[in-house]
Amino acid sequence: MRIFLLLLSLFLTLHATVPTDAQLKKMIGRMLIVGFDETYVEPTSQIVSDIQKYDLGGVILFDRFYTDKQRVKNILSPYQLKKLTRHLQYFAHKPLFIAVDQEGGKVSRLKAKYGFLEIPSAAAVSCMPLQKAQQIYNAQAQMLQNSGINVNFAPVVDLSTNPKNKVIAGLERSYGSDPKEVAKYAQTMIDAQTRHNVLSVLKHFPGHGSSLGDSHKGFVDITNTWDKKELEPYKILINAHKADAIMTAHVFNANLDDTYPATLSYKINTELLRKQLHFQGVIISDDMQMKAISANYSLKDAVTLAINAGVNILLFGNQLAYNSTKEIVETIFKQVKSKKIPLSKIIESNARIETLHVKSAIIQKPIIFGKKRKELTRAYIQKHYGLHVKNIQIQPKIIVLHWTAVMDVNNSFARLKPQKLLSDRKEIAKASALNVSAHFLVDREGTVYQLMPDNVMARHVIGLNYSSIGIENVGGEANKKEDLTPAQVRANISLIKYLKQKYPDIRYLIGHYEYTKMQNNPLWLERDAGYRTQKADPGELFMQEVRAGVQDLHLRGADE
Repeated sequence: MRIFLLLLSLFLTLHATVPTDAQLKKMIGRMLIVGFDETYVEPTSQIVSDIQKYDLGGVILFDRFYTDKQRVKNILSPYQLKKLTRHLQYFAHKPLFIAVDQEGGKVSRLKAKYGFLEIPSAAAVSCMPLQKAQQIYNAQAQMLQNSGINVNFAPVVDLSTNPKNKVIAGLERSYGSDPKEVAKYAQTMIDAQTRHNVLSVLKHFPGHGSSLGDSHKGFVDITNTWDKKELEPYKILINAHKADAIMTAHVFNANLDDTYPATLSYKINTELLRKQLHFQGVIISDDMQMKAISANYSLKDAVTLAINAGVNILLFGNQLAYNSTKEIVETIFKQVKSKKIPLSKIIESNARIETLHVKSAIIQKPIIFGKKRKELTRAYIQKHYGLHVKNIQIQPKIIVLHWTAVMDVNNSFARLKPQKLLSDRKEIAKASALNVSAHFLVDREGTVYQLMPDNVMARHVIGLNYSSIGIENVGGEANKKEDLTPAQVRANISLIKYLKQKYPDIRYLIGHYEYTKMQNNPLWLERDAGYRTQKADPGELFMQEVRAGVQDLHLRGADE
């Protein structure tokens, strides 16, 4: 597993230099999501102080206190919640995860009685047609986005295999016992949340549906009830590149690890989830204050075991108990300084977290991709690559950078949006009526827009479309001037690192002007020897600067 190739430029210098104590504490702070008790915050609030002092990774919001359901904790109304989340982000020096458990049904922090939408449980949704589920989850995702929530600890992909289970089946939190059906409905929620810039967290790995006990209250052993098929929804969603983050369960399973519960288990988090299932995203712990952990392990032992096991973000809800952010940070800090936790674990987690922020910041701006474009794409594949395919999905191996030669983002988008080629592209019209497109568009301020799924073929480069992701950058005046901005350089670097993590098989990074150098590469499929155009984009200097920023990925150039 090539995990250290994924580190973002923000942390590259740490390979050569040891961070200062203050820097290390901030890196540890980025690995924490914590709960607090207020419905509003101000500069003197403790949570604001923690966010600013430690670059806190995020917060989790609850509507009521766990021990007093009549007492409001963080969520009172849509107006109040939006104001709270806006202030939290305003006070943060770095992007902040603001998370809730909004599964629907009985596990809903945004309830109808507070003025939010009524969202049915997973069990209820699983009885509905998929189109109805899409409508429900689109509405929920829009509600979360409007409220300033950018992380939902959902969907639940536990299988409902034990009708006596009180925390999954009993609360109607599962889509059922069929792994494929569970994955299908879970993906519906994931896709809706992605469209609204809400990150999804699958839970509870490696499966909580067969349990009899509640890990909130104590030790839970699933050794004799768990089945391997409980891994299937994770496999399906990981292979479909739909799993951004996964939450661990605090359950004990001697078949997987005869010593530690899942959250604290290297065998489960690293050997099973990372190595066997090939999960590249962020691993988040369930609440570390649940009795299954807190009643059996000290804070020092729990955080040390969890981080060394491969957990990237530790969740402290401060509902079941209370630990100050300072106490948590200082405990982890001492363990790193004493080498009980390797510094590499902190660096790796920060890189994964930063990549998740990159994904979260991508704005969905879809081009028209209807029946006509799919037909034209299949025809292009057949004509130019000699392949007869029903599916126009690709397996990305190359990233190709471009400029639009148009100086405005809206005008650039307008040229990529139609399904059929525009009339002023006569030089390539004979090759196909399929319009040119790209997977991503980066404006001059560095904002990244996703135009289409990154595993579907776009027409953006001769010979290599069937294995490449295209990134267009707004600029390149008159198709000559090398005028792309430093913000675009940084955005491309971050985006490439995100895509490399998502698709580890990506091996090449090229500029559009370099594409003909790939003609002897096995990935080159073009059958028409006369179909070539001369390109200058995105400029040699831009490519040099981007390559310098992703040198740790060891991506090959066109002539390598």
